[in-house]
Amino acid sequence: MSQSMEPVAARGLLARRRAASRRAARRSAVLTLLSTLVPGAGLLRTRYHRFGLVLLAVVLLATLVTAGLLLLRGPSALLLPVVLDPNALLVAALAAVAGGMLWTFAIILTHRGTLDPILDRGQRIGLRVLTAVACLALVVPLGTAVRYALIQRGVLSSLFTERRTATAGDSPDRPHAGPDPWEGVERVNVLLLGTDADADHVGVRTDSMIVASIEPRTGEVLLFGLPRNLQNVPFPPANPLAKLWPRGYTCGSDCLLNGVWTEATNHKELFKNDRNPGLTTTRGVIEEITGLQMDYTVVVGIDGFRMLVDAMGGVVVHVAEDLPIGGHLGADGRLTGVVEWIRPGIQRLDGFHALWFARSRYTTDDYSRMRRQRCVIGSVLDQLDPGMIVTAYPQFAAAASDNVDTDIPVADLSAWVELVRRIQGGRIRSLPFTDRNISPGNPDFAAIRRMIRVAVHPELAAPTATPSATTRPGSTTKPGATTHTTRPTTTSAPTTSTLNTSDSLVDLADAC
Repeated sequence: MSQSMEPVAARGLLARRRAASRRAARRSAVLTLLSTLVPGAGLLRTRYHRFGLVLLAVVLLATLVTAGLLLLRGPSALLLPVVLDPNALLVAALAAVAGGMLWTFAIILTHRGTLDPILDRGQRIGLRVLTAVACLALVVPLGTAVRYALIQRGVLSSLFTERRTATAGDSPDRPHAGPDPWEGVERVNVLLLGTDADADHVGVRTDSMIVASIEPRTGEVLLFGLPRNLQNVPFPPANPLAKLWPRGYTCGSDCLLNGVWTEATNHKELFKNDRNPGLTTTRGVIEEITGLQMDYTVVVGIDGFRMLVDAMGGVVVHVAEDLPIGGHLGADGRLTGVVEWIRPGIQRLDGFHALWFARSRYTTDDYSRMRRQRCVIGSVLDQLDPGMIVTAYPQFAAAASDNVDTDIPVADLSAWVELVRRIQGGRIRSLPFTDRNISPGNPDFAAIRRMIRVAVHPELAAPTATPSATTRPGSTTKPGATTHTTRPTTTSAPTTSTLNTSDSLVDLADAC
């Protein structure tokens, strides 16, 4: 009888042992996951409870402080000073690494502190795998955050600086401290230059020259497109090239606006302590043409534009006509060697095709190309969103770091985040300068400046208005601006009744 009861007792003991090992495994798994969710929380039920209490107190204090700052200042005011400051980003990255290591240590320590001798081999292996997965689930997002912080720091350090090498001088139209950094600023003028500079190209020519004049209060943008074939352009009096070309860049079709950069680079010995005489001169000439002082300058190369559009996942544009990719015009005027055609319609173009959409001109002309360039800029501004930037940030950073040059200082970046938000909710209008409203070969610069003033302040279009050629629309007079003598021309300010819609002041959506 006693012998028959022994197997039953053994089976009962084995069942109780298995039940106890399952409870121990569940306890270890639950506490390990608890430490994964809340650093140190799982340690409170182990022999390492004192360390868990200290860690949990630190986490609780940090959470309360962060929550308080978020309530008092708001997410943007709290985060922007960090993400837009290279030093703060480095500190945040180091803090994330240290915090991540401590958090991972707490997970592993919870696992070790909850291991029970009753656990069998399979359960121990399962708990080790669970701990490894928990650590990985923590390390991957933290590592990504640290990587993004270091990438952002590199972009800020290389792209945005405090130097003013690309700025004519401090402007009154810059943001300031306060709830609204743009309060009291009438207009912000940004010079957007697209260049043909790439790894396979020697020298720089500005294929795209657009002035974006922004009204900060509403976010309304006026885009002024300047033709690259503009002749007789004036140099600022303070520019060394003004002595070589006292009557302007007057040598016919060999001296065009898009050649000013190269002309300055060829005489760089005249520009003392100027690291980029081409940019300085191009900006100065455009200031003389428009009567506007450029508050900021952004230069984008071919590769940068292509990479930016690819990082966005493409840009949606309206293609109005067949546009060739590649090819060349023969002596008989026939187009040969076309690799591909961009067909009409609403299309999402990748970087390669968007670049050709903006640059193709063999079957159209420079003015059609200028319109397409403005349309691409408007589409990018409209379709770019924060979520897209976050998910593809390394690609955006790579596109900017090596292919974009700007004089926007780090100190202005938080204000620019707000300004871009207003721009995306505002109205974009376009005024191109083409052979329909000016004479590119013999331009009347006073008329160009008058057209710009009327676009900014429509009330000046009244017959009684007597505009000055050197008055800055919507802001202060550009220092050193002068009136240049030009040959007589019949050009006058455009009106919607005499010009094609795309050659007058219209909403960009209507022109595109």
